[in-house]
Amino acid sequence: MLLIFLIIVLSLLTSYLVIGYRIFKAIRRKDKRKAYQLSLLLTLLILIPGFYLRILPGSNFFWKPIELAKEKNYNVELTGFEFNDGDLIYVYESERFFNGDGYSIWIYKIDEQTAEYFKNPNEEFFSKHPQTELRSHWIPEFWKKTPFDKKEQKFLDFAHSTLDELDFELEDLLNEKGNYYAYEYFIHDFTKSEVVANIDFYIICPNRKFIVKINHNT
Repeated sequence: MLLIFLIIVLSLLTSYLVIGYRIFKAIRRKDKRKAYQLSLLLTLLILIPGFYLRILPGSNFFWKPIELAKEKNYNVELTGFEFNDGDLIYVYESERFFNGDGYSIWIYKIDEQTAEYFKNPNEEFFSKHPQTELRSHWIPEFWKKTPFDKKEQKFLDFAHSTLDELDFELEDLLNEKGNYYAYEYFIHDFTKSEVVANIDFYIICPNRKFIVKINHNT
């Protein structure tokens, strides 16, 4: 992914130089029409990537509502309840390889209404979720009440992280009554050893008013 991004950036910079040189030549020839057309093309090549990458002033006003809608839809797939994540309490993101391998953990606040819902969620929460489109080819393990079942230890081990600078660890949340956990995972068939290769692991803590989201790909 990083390599593709670098190739795109290099291609854009090269095109800027080429078009800029052609504009210069058109101005020297006093070809106003050609200079205008090339200037318009150069402007579009600058504005469109700037808008897409959000470095163009005001572009965030367009992208933010789209992101919030996508986030809400994802949380519906994840839990069956419509909500947006709140402020970020904790984040750790390792460097990702070109194929997406790496580790990330995010802990977000949830609002009072969301926290109250998860104190007594409906039955579909335990029988149909998570069922995310993004992980349609992975195996879902639906939401369960804590404490954590030790038979699932290999999944926790794969998703585990030490929470630096916080006064709790993942084990504390999974052994605390009133919380919930779920995960979606993928196992490479060719290994024949049932070793977890990828996982999305989630914990909801209604009393603490936050949700934990973990992704680990190998």
